[in-house]
Amino acid sequence: MSLTQEVSPSPLRTRSTDDPVVVAEQRADDYSNHVVPLSARVGRWQLTMSFWSLLSAMVWLFYGALAASLYGTTDALVAIGISVVTYSLINMLLARWSRRSGLNSTLLSRRMFGVLGASLTALLIAANTTYYAVFESSTLAVAFEHYTPNWDLRIWYAIIVVAMLPLMLGGVQTWMARLNGLLLPLYVAGMIAAVVVAAVRFPESSHWLSFDGVVPPGARVVPGWVSGAILYMGIYLNMPMTVDFARFAKVEDDGFHRNVTFGWVFYAWLFAVNGAVGIFLVRAVLPDQPTAETGVVQAMLATLGVFGLILIVVSQARINSLNYYQSSANWGRLIANLAGVRLGRPLLVVATSAVVFLLMLTDVFSYLQRALTWQGVFLVSWVGIVMTHYALVPADRKAGPEFRALRLPRVTWGLGAWVLASAVGIYLTEAPGVNTTLAGAAPLVALVVGVVLYAAAVKLRPVAAPDTADPRDEVADPAAVRAECHRCAKAYVVLEMDREPASGVPVCDACATGSLVPGRS
Repeated sequence: MSLTQEVSPSPLRTRSTDDPVVVAEQRADDYSNHVVPLSARVGRWQLTMSFWSLLSAMVWLFYGALAASLYGTTDALVAIGISVVTYSLINMLLARWSRRSGLNSTLLSRRMFGVLGASLTALLIAANTTYYAVFESSTLAVAFEHYTPNWDLRIWYAIIVVAMLPLMLGGVQTWMARLNGLLLPLYVAGMIAAVVVAAVRFPESSHWLSFDGVVPPGARVVPGWVSGAILYMGIYLNMPMTVDFARFAKVEDDGFHRNVTFGWVFYAWLFAVNGAVGIFLVRAVLPDQPTAETGVVQAMLATLGVFGLILIVVSQARINSLNYYQSSANWGRLIANLAGVRLGRPLLVVATSAVVFLLMLTDVFSYLQRALTWQGVFLVSWVGIVMTHYALVPADRKAGPEFRALRLPRVTWGLGAWVLASAVGIYLTEAPGVNTTLAGAAPLVALVVGVVLYAAAVKLRPVAAPDTADPRDEVADPAAVRAECHRCAKAYVVLEMDREPASGVPVCDACATGSLVPGRS
C-alpha cells in the first residue's frame, strides 16, 4: 500500500529563495550532506583554483620518479601518457554528472551501494586524504630537519601541524581558491627554477631520458609501461574527489570545467609535467640512489637550497588545504551517516590535525605505501562500478541517481560486488604464491571483477523505487524551489526532500539519514 493511501501528506511550505540560516551554516560546511543548489555554485576561477591545489603535491613528482626508477624513463613517460588519457576521459564524465546532480561522491554512490554501504565511500576518501596529509606534512618536516639536524623531528611535526591549521579551514565557497590562486605562480616559478638549476649544476641530468630502470626486462611479467600505468591506478582517489568539487560548477561553465578544471589540461599538468620534473630531478641529483618518498625533497633542496625549502612550503600549503578539506568533510559525512550527528568543519579540521600529528609520530613511510595500496584497490573498484552504473542505467545520467535515504535500502548487492572485487585485489597483492602477473595486475583484476559483478547485480537485482508520495512531483521545478524540513525547520531544495513514511511530513535528506540511525528516529 502506498503512502498516499495511508496518510494525507501535509502541504509543503515552500520558498523561491535560499533560507538565510542554511546559507550561513553551509558557508563553512559546503553542503557536505546536502545537494548543492544552483544558487551556491561558484565561478570558474574559484572552482578551478580550489581543485587545482592538487597540482602541487610532492607525491606527483614521486610517482613519476618511482615509475622511472622501476621501469625506465621511456616506459614511465608512456605510462604517464596513458594515465593522462584515461583519467581525463573518466573525470570529464564524472564532472558533468556531478555538476548536473549537485551530489557529492557519497550521495552519488548511494544508489549503487545503499545508504549505509555508501558510507564506505566517505571512509575511503577520508582515510586516503588523511594519509596523504601525513605524507605531505612529513616530507615538509624532513625538509626543515635538513637545516636543523640537532632538532628532534617530532618538533617539526608539531610546528607544521599547528602552523598549517589556520590555512586548512577554508572551503570552496570561502577562501580556498584565493589561497591557492596566490600560491600557484610561486609554485610554477619554483619548479621552472629547479629544472633550470639542476640542468646547469648536475651533468648527469643530460642522461635522464636513457635510464632503463632497476627492474631488468627479463624480470618483468608485463611490459614496463603497463606496470607503470597500473602503478598510476593507485591514485584513483582523484575520481571521487572530482565529484566532490564538480558539484559546485555552474551550468554555463560545463565545457570549461570538463576540459580544463577536471579534464585533459589538468591531468597533462598533474601527471605529465609533474612526473617529468620528478624524473628529471631525481635522475639528475640522486642518480645512484633508489627512489624513496623523501627523494624528491632531497633533490629539491640539493638544487635550490633554501629557495627549495620555500618551494616545498608553498606546495604543502596548497595541497594540504585540499587534503584537510576533503578529509574533514568526509569524516563528517561518515559520522553523520553512522551516528546521525552533525559536526562543524572547524572541529573536524582540528580533530583531523590531531590524527595527522599522531600518525606522523609513527614510522609513517614504513606502512603508508601498503595502506594506500589497499585503499587504492577499493577506489579502483569504486570507479569501475560507478562507471558501469552510468553505462547500464541511462535514466540516472541526466539529473543523477536516486540518493534520498528513505527511498533506498541500507545496503545493496552492489556493495557486495564492491567488497568482493576489492578483496580479490588485496588477496592478489598480499597472498604468497600468487602468480606474479596477477599480483602485478591486482588493481586491474579488481576493476574487471567489480564491473562484471555489478553488471550482473544491476540486471538480476535492480534497486526498485518505492511507491510513495514524492515532493518532487508537487512543485514545478524541484531544483529551484525550497521546502521546509519538519525536523530541522530549515529549507532545502525539493530535489532532496522526502516525506516520512509514518506521518507524511516533509524532511530533508540529512534529517532523514539521521532518522535511520538506531535510537534517533
